[in-house]
Amino acid sequence: MTTNAPADEADLQSLVERLLVRDVDAHAEAVSELAARGDERVVPHLIELLVVDSIANDWAKFGFPEVLRERAPPRYLELPEVRWPGVLDALLDLADADFDSEYAWVEWETWYSQQEIEPLDGFEEWKFRLYRSYLPPVGSLLDTEPRDFDMAAIRWGNCDRSFLAALNAPDFVPGEAVAVAGAGDGPADGAPQGAAGDTDGPERYLADDDTVFGFELDGVAYAVPRWVLFPHEMLNAELGGVPVSLTYCTLCNAPILYDRRVDDRTLTFGNSGMLLGGNKVMYDEETETLWNQHVGVPIGGHYLAEDPDLLLEQFPVTQTEWGDWVAEYPDTLALDLDTGYDYDYRHYDGDLGIFRHYWESEEAVQPGVRVEDSELSETARVYGLVSGDGREVWVVPESTLEDEGVLAGSVDGRDVVAVLDATGDVAVFEGVPTPVERTDSGLRDGEGVEWTLSRNELRAGGDAGETKSRIAGRHGLWFAFRTHYDAAHILGS
Repeated sequence: MTTNAPADEADLQSLVERLLVRDVDAHAEAVSELAARGDERVVPHLIELLVVDSIANDWAKFGFPEVLRERAPPRYLELPEVRWPGVLDALLDLADADFDSEYAWVEWETWYSQQEIEPLDGFEEWKFRLYRSYLPPVGSLLDTEPRDFDMAAIRWGNCDRSFLAALNAPDFVPGEAVAVAGAGDGPADGAPQGAAGDTDGPERYLADDDTVFGFELDGVAYAVPRWVLFPHEMLNAELGGVPVSLTYCTLCNAPILYDRRVDDRTLTFGNSGMLLGGNKVMYDEETETLWNQHVGVPIGGHYLAEDPDLLLEQFPVTQTEWGDWVAEYPDTLALDLDTGYDYDYRHYDGDLGIFRHYWESEEAVQPGVRVEDSELSETARVYGLVSGDGREVWVVPESTLEDEGVLAGSVDGRDVVAVLDATGDVAVFEGVPTPVERTDSGLRDGEGVEWTLSRNELRAGGDAGETKSRIAGRHGLWFAFRTHYDAAHILGS
């Protein structure tokens, strides 16, 4: 890093202002002069520009969702002034880091997340103006009050609400209509052609080893393939009279099913294109309130002003394989794979690219997330239970549950017990007397009572026995829990 003395504040402010004018030559001159000044306080400004510049210049490599990379980028990224020549070289001159690979913009964001560089006064307002001017669909959503987050912590996620489109009002069909015996075998007899099985087009059928998000509403089971939801990250539907949103953050692998009813409104959720703490920020179309996807609370706009303690109601979601889900719920409905979009959904069947790196590598660091020492790795798969006020969370490490078979503890003042259900996914219920043992049919509690396990309850003895209800939780990677709640506890620790 440069050792030059800090440059004149007014001079630096004038130069960073020139970075926002719509003139690429002015950008290049300002970047060059900032590098020459040698003041690290402008590093945050330059990293913001590097991200936009890199994606705008190479949409075919960095655009999201990936299935849209062969298409033209959003018009605002094609404008000739969306360029800041020399920005990477300026960072190399100013900072004690040397990232210059094809993914340098991600590496610089990750590096900066671990630093304590104090930016120039007014950085947050400068960043807001950058987004509002150069990323208008994102900036317009940020133009709201009140806001319960720092602008400095917001990241652009390579997309916006105009092309990371929610899947609205999709159809669900009997499971056998979209299933085949195994991946790559072609459509089953009687399977619909076209998007759900045309051998002349993309393979879009469900195979036994496909990951699905399963849930149950009013006694009816539903399944949504992960590879179909991936380029939408959001599904809005009314199922059995219940309006729900299946939200999905691809970075932290977090599918959550929310009730869309808030007061006298039924909300339609969408993707803002922004990230906060490695988790996506969603919004509702009715009020353009910004919401924390993982917690289910408003963080900007109408509902934050009207009801800052609001917490969306949720339903349990199972993350499992299609074969296991349909074996347990043979009458399940499944998402109709003919969604009306012409996406090559099978791109996401086994080809998750950088997302798999973030999910599985213990060394992976999410841009925008400061690493901390912890009992769990950042990418540990966990299932979390949130307190009634949404401020605390208790997590069940999936690996621990797989090893021990059952975990018991206390969550928000009540006893709970966690097990793997018939699909191999985590299910949490109201507690039973400890110590608890896993049995073939369910559990045996500390008093010797046998409990039968079903999706939504534990039942003692026969049909008339006492029941313990299931408690809705949420999936995700550990970093998403420890960064989005005031306190994150590990069940059993």
